[in-house]
Amino acid sequence: MHLNYIIFLLLFLVLGCSAPKTKLPDLRESFAFTDSKPFGTSVAFDMLQNAYPEKQIEIGKKDFGENYGWFYDTTSIYMNFSSNYYVTERDAQAILDFVYKGNTAVISSANFDTAFMRKIYCTQSRNDTYKHLKYRANTSTRFNQGLSLSPEKFEYYYYPFANFFPELNGDYARIMGYNENERPNMFVFLWGHGKIIFHAEPRVFSNYFLLTKNNYLYMQELLQMLPESPQNIYWDNFYAKKNYVSNGDKGGSLSALMKYPPLARAFLICLGLLGLYILFNSKRRQRLIPVVKAPENTTIAFAEAIAELYLNNKDNKLIAEKIITYFNEHLRTKYFFTNNINDDTYADVLSRKSGVSIEVTDKLTSAIKKATQTQKISDEDLLILNGLIEKFLKNKS
Repeated sequence: MHLNYIIFLLLFLVLGCSAPKTKLPDLRESFAFTDSKPFGTSVAFDMLQNAYPEKQIEIGKKDFGENYGWFYDTTSIYMNFSSNYYVTERDAQAILDFVYKGNTAVISSANFDTAFMRKIYCTQSRNDTYKHLKYRANTSTRFNQGLSLSPEKFEYYYYPFANFFPELNGDYARIMGYNENERPNMFVFLWGHGKIIFHAEPRVFSNYFLLTKNNYLYMQELLQMLPESPQNIYWDNFYAKKNYVSNGDKGGSLSALMKYPPLARAFLICLGLLGLYILFNSKRRQRLIPVVKAPENTTIAFAEAIAELYLNNKDNKLIAEKIITYFNEHLRTKYFFTNNINDDTYADVLSRKSGVSIEVTDKLTSAIKKATQTQKISDEDLLILNGLIEKFLKNKS
């Protein structure tokens, strides 16, 4: 009975802290293109579609590095609006490679990945003080003079636009816009044949902002800076979902508690201790269960015996052929890669599909060619071939 009371108390605490019913609008900043709520981006999505009526917008549902088809574009547009833009090293490099070929990217986020910003030698400053204090006021943003034909400032009533970029790469970055404190909150990074437009305030592209007064002109002006006839248009929905964080405007006492790290940690510790207490005190006492020895895997022993037979015969050529055959099968099943080893672009395409550096794939391609074209293979060459394949499979450069 004592255990039942504890479980009932735990459920009561969790349910008691859940969000109460309210008639206020949902102010969570999802920035989803399908969301018509104040901080969705359905209006921005429709404006983009109307600007290019003959183009079908492709929705990105994977991280940037996995969209291999994008890497062959030269005049395409990539759009992203999200609360946080956390990317991996591979994604950051893929974005830069995509832009270098002549494509255009528009990325608006309140919190950019610091590693990504370091790659372009820029920094971002984020200020959440206004949100914690629940301070709202008439706030504005504007384009750099000379870039816009619209009114100088675009205003609405909500949390102030406080995010900005304190440090920019003077060689490649140009300021495009400022917040009401005259700090740059938008800049263009010129890279190769393309460009990336960075924006520190995704709320500027929300339904609420764009439908306030004539603020839709802000999005309209930005669209006029994009390519006139893009090859493809990509709207990224992956990072908006993966990095989605509620701003706490709609929630009960539990959401308010989680906004303060010390209280959140104390609550989670108490919850964890209560869970451990329930776990150990509800455990049924019984005699020890004897350990049953797992059956021996004879398949491994058989494989070792076959490998030893090949080694004893010193038939390095046959061993190399077997290794290459299994490696080609691995490439076919995992990456759908069936290119001819004699193709000059073999190493480059393999590097792009697998994410392994071009240096490793170049060496591996040369080793495979040497093994297939030589009648006799030395022990050293066989070890080099095997080592390069292992390095490739571990994805280490």
